[in-house]
Amino acid sequence: MKTLKILGLTLLMVMLAVNFTACSDDDEPTVEISLANLMGTWDMVKCYGWDYNDNQEKENWEEDVTGEYIFFEDEDGNGGYNDGYNTYYFASSVEGNKLILRSSEWLSGKDITITKLTTNELHLKATDFVSEENYEMKRR
Repeated sequence: MKTLKILGLTLLMVMLAVNFTACSDDDEPTVEISLANLMGTWDMVKCYGWDYNDNQEKENWEEDVTGEYIFFEDEDGNGGYNDGYNTYYFASSVEGNKLILRSSEWLSGKDITITKLTTNELHLKATDFVSEENYEMKRR
């Protein structure tokens, strides 16, 4: 019985050791936030945030997104947002981690922060006094 207990504990320790060493950090390294690194097309995969309902209560929401994307055509910041039906063009610039959109109907009046930028992922957070929208995107 004592041998069975020792064997069981040894097996448990081996399993735990394998579990801890098998996990790795799969995150891509971030890249400098610049219009040059934003160039290309970014497909939206997830959108979530919060806003206030008619009773002035804060409500969280989340949705999977398909068919929507943004694109940056050049290093001058010209690009657009496509909602799956219409394209809304914009001019943009970057100041630190802030994306400044000009002449745009998309996210008009919101403060836009680039919260993550890698070679294949872009995350944006758009806020104003009454709402927050978060977008997760993958490079096409």
